[in-house]
Amino acid sequence: MADSSPEVQAMVTRWNEFLKKVEARYYEVLKQTEEPLDNVIANIQYDNIIIHNISNGLKNQTVTQLSEKIDGAATKFETEMRKAGASSGLTSAERGKSHVLKNWMEIEYLKFENKLAARAARKILENVNSHIDASKMHRCTQCAADLKINVYSFMAVNIKCESCGSVNTYQPDDRVRALEWYVITPLAEEFAFDEKLKARTDKHAMKEYYKKFYGYLMENVPDKKQYYERDLHERLTNPMFTNFV
Repeated sequence: MADSSPEVQAMVTRWNEFLKKVEARYYEVLKQTEEPLDNVIANIQYDNIIIHNISNGLKNQTVTQLSEKIDGAATKFETEMRKAGASSGLTSAERGKSHVLKNWMEIEYLKFENKLAARAARKILENVNSHIDASKMHRCTQCAADLKINVYSFMAVNIKCESCGSVNTYQPDDRVRALEWYVITPLAEEFAFDEKLKARTDKHAMKEYYKKFYGYLMENVPDKKQYYERDLHERLTNPMFTNFV
């Protein structure tokens, strides 16, 4: 049979070797970024914009470009296999390996991206904690009495002075406000990441992902709990989840 011919088997061997080289290249690209990324995170301040940009660039170098390379080689491989008389079954099976590899790269990069964002988030949190004095006393603008203020409030709040009754408006530090987007959200993604991966193919897991993700936000951003509860409800009552809620 043509499938067992030396010519066909040689092409199959070369194809498998090519896919292994692509996988090795994926690892190589990310390995080269370890030290530079360590330096970037060590010097990060109060936002993760640079991490977001780097991550997008790395995804293009790995998942996008390598997938395009695989697709181009796969088209050539199929043509050569047909010319050599290989069966459609063997050709399809070998081509299927390319889909497996591309899916693997995408998932692995999601893991890498998630961990990178979480690392940056913890560094930003460290910076904010070193800047904000949680024990700092805030005083009434009218009588100078101490006000009971949560310095980690994420929204402006009006506080009535227990001493004189005047209302004071407290504006949280901009760096504290940034925690919601640059720290807590990435950490919420990390917290619910397993469910997010499963949700790629399982609607049950999608529901659990939303519950864990928004649950983390509600716990860590209490000022906006009602907003997150509403957002969670809207997602869980989406028609695509109706049969699972």
